[in-house]
Amino acid sequence: MADIEMRQTLNEDGELVGDDPGLDTELLKRLYRTMVLTRALDRRMLALQRQGRIGTYPMLEGQEAVQVGSALALRADDFIFPSYREHGVQIARGLPLEVLMAYWRGRPNSDWDVLKYRQGIVTVPIASQIPHAVGYAYGARLLDEPAVSIVYFGDGATSESDFHAGMNFAGVWKTPTVFLCSNNHYAISVPYHKQTASETVAQKAIAYGMESIRVDGMDPIAMYLATTESLERARSGGGPTLIEAVTYRYGAHATADDARLYRDEDEEEQWRTKDPIPRMERYLNSRDLLDMDGAEKIRAEIGTEVDAAIEAVERAPLPGRDDAIRNAFSRIPHHVVDQLHDFQAAKGESPTVFSADETWEIGNDQIPSGETTEMTMADAINTTLHEAMGDDPSVLVLGEDIGQAGGVFRITNGLIEKFGEDRVIDTPLNESGIVGTAVGMAMAGLRPIAEIQFDGFVYPAFDQIVSHLGRMRYRTRGYVTLPVVVRWPNGAGIGAHEHHCDSPEAYFAHAPGIVVICPSTPTDAKGLLTAAILSDDPVVFLEPKVLYRAFREEVPTDKYTIPIGSARIRTEGDDLTLVTYGGMVPVCLRAAKASDASIEVIDLRTLFPWDRETVISSVEKTGRLLVVQEPQGTASISSDVAAVVAQEAMYSLECPIQRVTGFDSPWPQFAIEGHALIDDERVSSAIASTLVG
Repeated sequence: MADIEMRQTLNEDGELVGDDPGLDTELLKRLYRTMVLTRALDRRMLALQRQGRIGTYPMLEGQEAVQVGSALALRADDFIFPSYREHGVQIARGLPLEVLMAYWRGRPNSDWDVLKYRQGIVTVPIASQIPHAVGYAYGARLLDEPAVSIVYFGDGATSESDFHAGMNFAGVWKTPTVFLCSNNHYAISVPYHKQTASETVAQKAIAYGMESIRVDGMDPIAMYLATTESLERARSGGGPTLIEAVTYRYGAHATADDARLYRDEDEEEQWRTKDPIPRMERYLNSRDLLDMDGAEKIRAEIGTEVDAAIEAVERAPLPGRDDAIRNAFSRIPHHVVDQLHDFQAAKGESPTVFSADETWEIGNDQIPSGETTEMTMADAINTTLHEAMGDDPSVLVLGEDIGQAGGVFRITNGLIEKFGEDRVIDTPLNESGIVGTAVGMAMAGLRPIAEIQFDGFVYPAFDQIVSHLGRMRYRTRGYVTLPVVVRWPNGAGIGAHEHHCDSPEAYFAHAPGIVVICPSTPTDAKGLLTAAILSDDPVVFLEPKVLYRAFREEVPTDKYTIPIGSARIRTEGDDLTLVTYGGMVPVCLRAAKASDASIEVIDLRTLFPWDRETVISSVEKTGRLLVVQEPQGTASISSDVAAVVAQEAMYSLECPIQRVTGFDSPWPQFAIEGHALIDDERVSSAIASTLVG
């Protein structure tokens, strides 16, 4: 294995190792003072947790040099992606103490302006912020901004797939990114040698084609120098760097942990001799920059700062109940407002009144009446992507095989020739990396459209979509919006192998903060995709692959949008309401046409938030409801439609609600796919039984 020497500037006695780096004395004093402040806050937070005044808290004592030394090397426009233990970084970069403490008190992040402070909110899912940092750096470079992204994580995070995704994407794209691993030798209780077979974390950079530095993480000056070097390399176009900071946390992983279960006192005492604060004190004292009285004065000043921050946080009132539903979407869906009002009524509280600008207004289709062109759904989506990228230089597309190959279904055909490789990105084969970097790109100011090659391949990206794409606006209290579209071919019916014919829409409709769209015609595909790209909310856009080239229709050539959240009545009727979407729409229309009854077929188009008003109004007219969907029925879109209608329009129903769904089992191999496909006959049978029910 490669031998990577560990860099050191100050030894354990505070003596220079080698030449004096010539740092400014004010910087040296600031390094010391900020480390002391970080430790003082850390100890007070531990005491507050033991008193029940904050929640579970991850201590950092021992890692002050890593955090403060690296943070003070950053420029004002650099962007930080933290994990959950970077309190020293946050303090050094100017985040007010009361804002930091409010997070650990469990308050909404109302004052943590991510863009103002140039640092993300605490990230709980391990390593998942690493692709964000890469995407942000890519976006900043594309927008010709000088920012470098720096991402913090621990040694345990190097076992996560998102570590490898982020490192690989950064290595391929040569992004201006610094990866900083605090190797404190334990991931909670699991020691380093059980995480990886490599002797050092720094060695891992070799496989990803980037530079690496291994540094004494108990030495604040060495950390500052290593970070400065890495930032300069990134800024000059030299690509990313992995820094391994060899350090130690003196306390447990967090207040819920007991370090005595997995390490002994001798080990801790050995590392105490390397403590960065006494080391820096001795160095400053040797240069007549600090004496004992000065050190005590600094500690007293810091104690006053911490006390004032604690008082401010504990004195501040909590927001009202309505804050629980704000900021999940750019506008609050009406049914979510209804949920709040029901809760408030049960508590005897007055209902919160929201303005029209705060709630999701669903308009009517405004299809242009001018020139049209005959298109398939595939044509319509391709045309929309061309239009969006031509209109807005912040729009880009990324995914596997979407560039030179034009995508496996040729949906992105012609884009790379027109817009170039920087905006039409053939990514490494990693779905979590595709979506994760798209999150970072959106944070940098882009509007990325991420393609997942097939529906059954989206699952590795599930964490990025659910934990970050859907929650970022809410987590940051609206300071960050993620106008990202994640699109993929969806559903069965083309005789494909396993994982090429899934319908996972219910997973994403259930995930808070995600809009889910599934068109069934070329006209709707164009208008809805345009609306999705323009939306400030993240959108999962499902494209029924069976309909890509199933038929053609005249589609307006002018740019237009179709309101997200609006269903379309495909055929009007009086005897039965049939609700469906996606690839089942043509099947249901044929079955309805074959029936002697008057069937009202409603195409949901948007699966979250779906058009409750249109469906309920129809059921109140017809008195009967049949819901048809291709995927399995348990905990599904059809389940939700049936439940809401039962709750809101029960007395209008003349018979039980009926559903036609797929089996609650995996999709069969393509030779027997027909055994599970819902066809005209199956829907016709359900129509007949519902009419006589």
